[in-house]
Amino acid sequence: MNRNQGSITVYLCLTLTILLSLFAAMLKSVRLAGGRVIIASAMDQGLFSLFAQYDKELLEEYDLFYIDGGHGSGTLQMERLYDTLCQDAVYSLNPYGHGDRNFFGADYKSGSITGYILATDQTGNSFGRQVSEYMKQSLGISGIQQLSNILTEQTTRIESQDYQKSQIAAGDPLEVYEQEKQSAENAILESGEELPPATGTPPIKNPIEVINNIRKMGILGLVVSNSSELSDYSVDSSTMASGRNLNQGMGLLPIDNSNGIDKLLLSEYSIEKFSNYTNIKQAEGLSYQVEYMIGGKNSDRDNLKSVVNRLIAIRESANLIHLYTSPSKKAQADTMAATLAAAMLIPISLTIISAALLVCWAFAESILDIRELLNGGKIPLLKDEGSWQLSLENLPSLLENLDNNRKSDGQGFDYSWYLRFLLFTKSQTHLAKSAMDLVEYNINLKYPNKLFRIDNCVESLEAECLWKLDNNSYTICRSYSYAGT
Repeated sequence: MNRNQGSITVYLCLTLTILLSLFAAMLKSVRLAGGRVIIASAMDQGLFSLFAQYDKELLEEYDLFYIDGGHGSGTLQMERLYDTLCQDAVYSLNPYGHGDRNFFGADYKSGSITGYILATDQTGNSFGRQVSEYMKQSLGISGIQQLSNILTEQTTRIESQDYQKSQIAAGDPLEVYEQEKQSAENAILESGEELPPATGTPPIKNPIEVINNIRKMGILGLVVSNSSELSDYSVDSSTMASGRNLNQGMGLLPIDNSNGIDKLLLSEYSIEKFSNYTNIKQAEGLSYQVEYMIGGKNSDRDNLKSVVNRLIAIRESANLIHLYTSPSKKAQADTMAATLAAAMLIPISLTIISAALLVCWAFAESILDIRELLNGGKIPLLKDEGSWQLSLENLPSLLENLDNNRKSDGQGFDYSWYLRFLLFTKSQTHLAKSAMDLVEYNINLKYPNKLFRIDNCVESLEAECLWKLDNNSYTICRSYSYAGT
């Protein structure tokens, strides 16, 4: 071999060595880049597999997407969720089990969960957001707008009626009546004269005294057809989610909060998903669940009583406004007031007696209203002459004719709508908390073999893992959330 040939050979060898070195470097770079991509994909696959294990009963019953982080044990087990994530991630790298290493040489080393959001975090922000998304899909834009218009208009009217009542009947006319009656009787005694015959002995029966006695009776016995059939279920408030210390999420995950918690949609969700007095959905446990959201008491009876009292107040205001604005009914009250004043033989102002009569009349009409609502009928917020039920002459015989005098109005609102009005007066936080109470309570009631806790429900999770690619270490952070899905 001559010198020229030797030089060419050396040159070719050097060139080949350089090319092989470049190729090896490029191959390693591609392998590392591919490894990083496959690791990120494995992390995503692990998260997808984990979040595919949502609580099926929760979705079926309440259309909510959550992982049960307690796995039916009642105790939040985030380490178990993380182990599931890692196992699925590693499996996705080598699904067929051919050796311990994959083509890219990626090995999982360590890691941890760096953030997660629970249903109860921030007073139920996640829960409310999922409820709102479900109701938007269920009702549609036009349905939501129509519902909003009705609730806003009618709740404004209810508030206006309360104000009007305070203007037309300042103070308590019945209290003023009793004070005037007592003062007149005391004046007669001090003068040495004898009191006239006891109230009720004159030919006319005093409706004011009758209604005053009825007011002292149990309210539920007046408005339900058979009080013996009322639910007697009660709960220990300390066992409800709102009665204990809740688990808290950690970390800051970028979740879109633009929808927020919509009070209107939470109210409508509650009417759809939970029982009330006229729509019992389960044979056991709390039956008046929407009433629980309003009353916040421990027993069905107490919650129903709380709702009934509030409805009585609403109906009294509306009915009293009608009485004062109806010339014929106002004239009837004035005429009866004159008759009562003459029969009582006690000097009491006719105006005071007339005002007391109107209040009693409004209350008695309200009893019939609520009784009709609880029997499935409809009552308008503000009545007219055609929808009025009770005549003044029948006021003393109210108890004997509770079902004979009442009637439904097809243009009015039923009991569920009145519950909507009451729910709409509650705060978003209160609605979210009480709804979460009931979701947890009902799931445990229906599925007694699992111990479900709403504050174990995971909506979002972020994990960080350390991986090794040959002699290089890489940290990958990935997150997933049901929000927006």
